[in-house]
Amino acid sequence: PGSGLTAATRALYASLARGTGRTPADLARAVAAWRQGSGAISAEGRWWVAGGSQGGLAGLCVLEEEWDPPAGPFDRARPALLALGHPEFRPRRNRLSTPTLQLRLGRDGLWYGYESDAGREDWWPRGGPGRDPVSALESLLGGGV
Repeated sequence: PGSGLTAATRALYASLARGTGRTPADLARAVAAWRQGSGAISAEGRWWVAGGSQGGLAGLCVLEEEWDPPAGPFDRARPALLALGHPEFRPRRNRLSTPTLQLRLGRDGLWYGYESDAGREDWWPRGGPGRDPVSALESLLGGGV
């Protein structure tokens, strides 16, 4: 969390991280996940409004928990992405990944977008959750698939 932060803010992150048993980067990632899960979705599942009624705990759970989803929405996700020209997503538990993008299915039934630099496996929450993988990908990519 050093980019653009004051020395006092960096010191606060370091202190909080020590107190929670996390690294400063892990704490920043958890804050980002909390914010990601703190919005609302339109009836169409296409946009994100910060400050909605959904709590941030769902976003934090998606950050920290891998799980095996039951058959259904997860199984339909790859064909939906393939139909839009995104064949590179590969499944692993509740996650669909490319080298730089990842979509995670939360236990709340929403999809959450993550980004990483290629080859780093350092996933950061980005965009807002979506009711389906396509809308989550649109949010992750800034509105256009």
